[in-house]
Amino acid sequence: MKSLRIERAIKRMIMEKPLCGLKVIESALQYPGPYCGMLLTQLGAEVTKLETPGSGDPARSFPGFFDSINCNKKSIALNLKTDEGKQVFYDLIKSYDVFMEGFRPGVVDRLGISYEVLSKLNPGLIYCSITGYGQNGPYHKLPGHDLNYQAVSGMLHCCFKDQHGRFILPGIAIGDVTSGMFSALSIVSALNHRNKTGAGRYIDVSMTEGLISVLSTHLGILFQTGSTDRIRDAGYDIFKAADNKHIALGIAHEDWFWEKLCSAMELHSLRGLNALQRRQKRRELIEQLQEAFLKKNQKEWLELLSAADVPVSAVNNLNEAVSDPQLTARQIFQETTSLSGKALKCTNFPAHFSLEMRSTIQKPPPELGEHTEIVLRERGYTLQAIEKLKQNKII
Repeated sequence: MKSLRIERAIKRMIMEKPLCGLKVIESALQYPGPYCGMLLTQLGAEVTKLETPGSGDPARSFPGFFDSINCNKKSIALNLKTDEGKQVFYDLIKSYDVFMEGFRPGVVDRLGISYEVLSKLNPGLIYCSITGYGQNGPYHKLPGHDLNYQAVSGMLHCCFKDQHGRFILPGIAIGDVTSGMFSALSIVSALNHRNKTGAGRYIDVSMTEGLISVLSTHLGILFQTGSTDRIRDAGYDIFKAADNKHIALGIAHEDWFWEKLCSAMELHSLRGLNALQRRQKRRELIEQLQEAFLKKNQKEWLELLSAADVPVSAVNNLNEAVSDPQLTARQIFQETTSLSGKALKCTNFPAHFSLEMRSTIQKPPPELGEHTEIVLRERGYTLQAIEKLKQNKII
């Protein structure tokens, strides 16, 4: 009987998510920090949002936005601008593994919650700062949003121009998302270091530098050739079908895929062109391909070309993506409820771990300060002490 209990306990440990037991305080607003926190919760961490009483994260004004990246988190409301609030925070931070903040450089010093201060209270603390430009340099104190960081990094100039050379506003805050990813990776790396040495780490994440990393291959071409011009294969483009739906054709450079495409579409005169020739004749070939794609609807082309082993896919809108059979089969979406009580689909972590249950219960995003009392009680605060903090508007 005892061996069976041990076996079950071991099985539960194996099936636990990788970061189960990790405790994180997220004092970051809007997108980058909360996105990082979302990734950490999906990997099993306990993430607690630290918010200002009465107002909280400004992203709460955008319910769908806020809900999507704050599932599974706790929320405590604590006024750090008061000495009493700071003392409560100093007490709490001793029991956490990670502190993540997204203030402009200098703010944490004014609040008295810098790494220098907190690391004395908790020497093993991993402290991650996420800012637009980093903690030093001529721009480090400038205000900004994702668009500014994309502009400085060269991302806008490189990737968001139309055929007439006019800039296009990006449809997604790439710098916010990538900085959240790099922050999560950095935190996990620092935890690995702490496991070996027992020492905490300070992490300085720059959103702009994250975009530079994303542009690595573009920059590699620039450093090698002095030019940023990239002429793509004619088989790498978006085409309209007869029903006005679009098809993504993904022949990056492979001659064998081109031959299969030409055979399936009966474009025999285009067979035998190699990758260099297809780049040189790109405009002419795209016109010929577009003319051919208008002869059938999207579904017909997808069936025909997929059967011929050509890299092709439907260009989905978001509603179509949510119901796409491939994404449904992989269980990337998980249902929960929003703060308003409406049904909400959250995304799961986009990697599957062996022996781990993929489908887990998603908790809805927290109300502002929903877990303040619970967290304080766990830390040993009495009901009387908590009531006094409320009366003094500390929580």
